[in-house]
Amino acid sequence: MWIAAALAAATALAWLLRRPSAQASWPRIGFGVALLVFCAALAVQLAVDLGSGHSSLAMGSHPRARVLHPVGLRTMVVCYLAVLAASGWGAWALLRRRR
Repeated sequence: MWIAAALAAATALAWLLRRPSAQASWPRIGFGVALLVFCAALAVQLAVDLGSGHSSLAMGSHPRARVLHPVGLRTMVVCYLAVLAASGWGAWALLRRRR
């Protein structure tokens, strides 16, 4: 996850310093690769959580509750798959070849 965040931050910093033209494709490619790295890290984390049998996610059941309770396995898988689908779609949209 840290590598994906570093790639996205480096691309954003380079974009801010250089301000590329509208035809420049490297910012789009940089953010797309960062999203692909994020997808890979998320898939590894899902595999680790499924292998251990419990969730590393913690969610509060009440907005004012200060104690976070681990979520169930089914909820964890649904959350992971939703984020994987969203980030995969975002990476595909950024990296596909435009005509």
